[in-house]
Amino acid sequence: MYDQMSLEAAGAATIRLVNSSWANYLQRFLHHLKSIGQLYRQDGTLALMHRFRELRPTTYRHSVRVAKFARATGQAFGFDDAKLRQLAQTAVLHDVGKILVPESILDAARKPSRTERFILNMHPSLGALLASYFNLPAELRIRTQHHHERWDGRGYPHKLSGEDIPLMARIVQVADTYDAMVSTDRPYRKPLSVNDAMAELRRHEGKQFDPRVIEAFLDTLPVQRV
Repeated sequence: MYDQMSLEAAGAATIRLVNSSWANYLQRFLHHLKSIGQLYRQDGTLALMHRFRELRPTTYRHSVRVAKFARATGQAFGFDDAKLRQLAQTAVLHDVGKILVPESILDAARKPSRTERFILNMHPSLGALLASYFNLPAELRIRTQHHHERWDGRGYPHKLSGEDIPLMARIVQVADTYDAMVSTDRPYRKPLSVNDAMAELRRHEGKQFDPRVIEAFLDTLPVQRV
């Protein structure tokens, strides 16, 4: 039934979902969050972060770790303080769309089913929708929406490739993947060692990941482990 769902996150930030109890849940939750977000005529980034921390604490803690990894990589790229702040915000909010993914899916002690994977893969677009409700800067919305694109163009939601993917999104993607591999927060998978996780990143260099980002990220790891 979930395969019949469609999502529209256009300028008007509308959503259309068909034939699903999750669709009803999602529409109610979106309406609630949109009402909250309308209180923020200016940038509501901090307010959205607070909601994220409150509603999905495990995912939020993961995002904070990702922000630390991403910031170190940004320093390796020579980002100034303003760009490092933007990168950290992108990293902290990259999974904010998971506010709208049921906890039963996020906390399942097994690999997600096809239906659950479909829902999970909507989270970048749902995050962009929430960002529009809370009046986040357009550049921040774009960066958070594209952290699951791939260097080879086989990612989602828009199948961007290469340098068409924002650099900050490419950095967050590597940091996100690394933390997911070494984290103990994944109930259905044992964490990898640092060396195994590094080897896995190398294996997908030039396919999933920007080679320059991999080099910068791996160069910073010894500093981050101290």
